Amino acid sequence: MGIEESTWTIAPETVIGLRLRGATVEDHNRRMIRTSGPGREFTLQPRGAPTRYLARGGIKFGQVFLPDGLLDRAAAAENAPPLGDRLRDDLSFIPDKTLHRLTFDYLRRAFDTIIPPTSLEMEGRALLLVDWLLRLHQVPRAAAAPQVAGGLSPRHLRQAYEFIVEHLSEDIGLDDLAALTGLTAKHFARAFKQSTGLPPHQYLILQRIEAAKRHLLGGKAGLTDIALACGFADQSHFTATFRRIVGVPPGTWRLSNAI
Repeated sequence: MGIEESTWTIAPETVIGLRLRGATVEDHNRRMIRTSGPGREFTLQPRGAPTRYLARGGIKFGQVFLPDGLLDRAAAAENAPPLGDRLRDDLSFIPDKTLHRLTFDYLRRAFDTIIPPTSLEMEGRALLLVDWLLRLHQVPRAAAAPQVAGGLSPRHLRQAYEFIVEHLSEDIGLDDLAALTGLTAKHFARAFKQSTGLPPHQYLILQRIEAAKRHLLGGKAGLTDIALACGFADQSHFTATFRRIVGVPPGTWRLSNAI
């Protein structure tokens, strides 16, 4: 097989990359030549870092682009200095099962066309990725970061519940919910899960399913109309999600529960 070369003059944003399968890859642009192995490895390319990779054959890889704003907000949430300009440039083909799993799960959900993810879910997954990068960089904290012990207050939890129910058909983001409480998106997500046992995106999906059940029992609206009214992308998305959570398709559930 011939040698295939991939070169970026600079990385346009910080990138986490995974070699999913195929030939081994050599990184020729770090302080030494490093070769990918058979394990669960990741490569971090800081924004602005030149890159040059060589592969002896075809490969399949996945990449997650992380803007500086996301990295720096996550660092600020821990009272740490901005991270975007201080990322290590020596993290090439590094074994890390946790970061590999987080990145792989992010990519898997991002390209799921059967049950597309919500913005809430992908924002939460991105925060998990950035959190792990903070740990890898052992970011020093200027002072103890504010912790959210015991979850959200009853008032903030009620406000979050009401906002989700009132905006079921919309693409709700973590920032929308966090703004109700004055917390950062990261701390809101953590506190919400402490209070409810569920991350915000899972709670949102369950509320959409409950709303769909009410529509199914309350009239003769078609599945497409119900899907859109409850925030699903289309009837296929609605049906797949309903079946996954309830166990049967919505049409079957409607017939079984008709009064």
